[in-house]
Amino acid sequence: MKNSQNKTRATFSDNLKNLRKLLPNLVSILEDGKQDNWYASAWLESNRWMMYTAAILENSQESTDRGVVLRVFVDGVCYERASNKLDPESLTTLAKDFRGDLDKKHPPSYNYTKKAYRPLTWQEEIKRGLSAEISTQIPSNVNASSEVHFGVLCGEDPHKTKMDTLKERASFARKNLFDRANNFIVEENKTRSSDNQYENLSDIRTIMRQILEISVFVDREKNISQILPSSSIVAVGISKCGKTSLGVCGGLGGLEIATLDEESSDVATINCLRLTKADRLIPGRYQVITGPDVTGVIAHEAFGHTQEGDTWMKGRSIAENLHNNKTKVGNDQATIVNHPDMFSKDEHHYGSNGSHFFDHEGELGRKQQILDKGMLSTPMTDFISAYTLNVSRTSNGKRESWRRPLMARQTNTYFTPGDKTLSELISMVKHGHLARWGNGGMEDPKGGSLTAGAAYFEEIIDGKLTGKVLLGPSGGHIELSDPVFSLLDKIVAKSKTVNADNIPDVKLGGCGKYHKEGVNAGCGGPYILWQDINCG
Repeated sequence: MKNSQNKTRATFSDNLKNLRKLLPNLVSILEDGKQDNWYASAWLESNRWMMYTAAILENSQESTDRGVVLRVFVDGVCYERASNKLDPESLTTLAKDFRGDLDKKHPPSYNYTKKAYRPLTWQEEIKRGLSAEISTQIPSNVNASSEVHFGVLCGEDPHKTKMDTLKERASFARKNLFDRANNFIVEENKTRSSDNQYENLSDIRTIMRQILEISVFVDREKNISQILPSSSIVAVGISKCGKTSLGVCGGLGGLEIATLDEESSDVATINCLRLTKADRLIPGRYQVITGPDVTGVIAHEAFGHTQEGDTWMKGRSIAENLHNNKTKVGNDQATIVNHPDMFSKDEHHYGSNGSHFFDHEGELGRKQQILDKGMLSTPMTDFISAYTLNVSRTSNGKRESWRRPLMARQTNTYFTPGDKTLSELISMVKHGHLARWGNGGMEDPKGGSLTAGAAYFEEIIDGKLTGKVLLGPSGGHIELSDPVFSLLDKIVAKSKTVNADNIPDVKLGGCGKYHKEGVNAGCGGPYILWQDINCG
């Protein structure tokens, strides 16, 4: 991996080692004598969340949460018990009580009608193929009793992150951003009339955050752990008239990657000031170039949610019939990937926060094309949707936390890159707009329509950026909306990437599903030129 010389892999937490050794015993209690028909697993999760906000009013937040989920799959049904009482006696009692309840439901005379599940051995997993980032961390003599650990490469040890460090870096970044904004104001006001001067920003908030997720999955064939540190910095410029503009940098790695780049710094300062002078967009259909941030929202909404297995299973997705009938839903440039084991992207040596080595059901990460040149594949699945639909399991079984139910969720969803530069895409636009920064989105999986928000537009006339910035018709963000099928048929061209694995820029993101249970979900892609989109 590029730029890995001074990095080491994040190690498993010492204070969880004894608890990890208990998990195989819990699985044995649940499965003993029933392996032909029962499948049991244990999931341990430990999350530490740290954040510092430098602003007019500064604040810090820190929390830790841990829990264990025991799961048994019997005759087509998943049963679960969970607890945050993590001493050996409490967990052993939990497993024994759980087993006793299941024995009552399934006595020796019970007639099993659904097929049993057999987990893959390590040898079968390796034969299926794994990315180098995963395979190189698996011992050569691995077996069912091996404790296998997966860690991302970090320059700064995430176990040693302190709140004082977050405070120092957030405050330093805030000062630099104020200097950047003030220098821009001084230079710009030299050429402006006295009644059209830029005013100083009301505030700049800089937020340093690190989430350290450590997890262990154990079943009869595997004992695997992973550490996933997500580090980021957010900068929000706030003008005196209430306009805001937000830049975000970071991803999966140590605190060293939470550094604002030039583009994000400009968004939080210069672009925030420009928004105070912005015109309002006249609603209509326009040629639009979406940047990775907005492109990613479209990927996430277009056939991200529609291609989630539980959505198929519940009859809530239009995608199943389209796939079964081999209906083309976009042109040949419409290819969308779901990529859980993504540990580098475009020009960055680190992955997005949606990445993992294995999901919350122990399924190892493998890349999947969910839309290939306009043709839909089988869905992203969790364990139960794969079993019910009789399709392959993918690494998409995720929980908001050990306290919440498991669902089929996206990891990193993105459009594949093309062969143009951004300058070439801009030169192809007669009258349109560049949308670099997103503002959320929504999809109707059953009806096949979506909206994707853009924070603002940059005007393009005759193949050149004019410098004019536009807000929505009401002075807020701009909504891009269309039926998914017509939208995906209007991809004109896409920008290229420098990543050796052909992975474009994927931004930090999140997703709320059903009752708004949130999980990390990176989304992105190249710059894409669309023939026209309804904008308003």
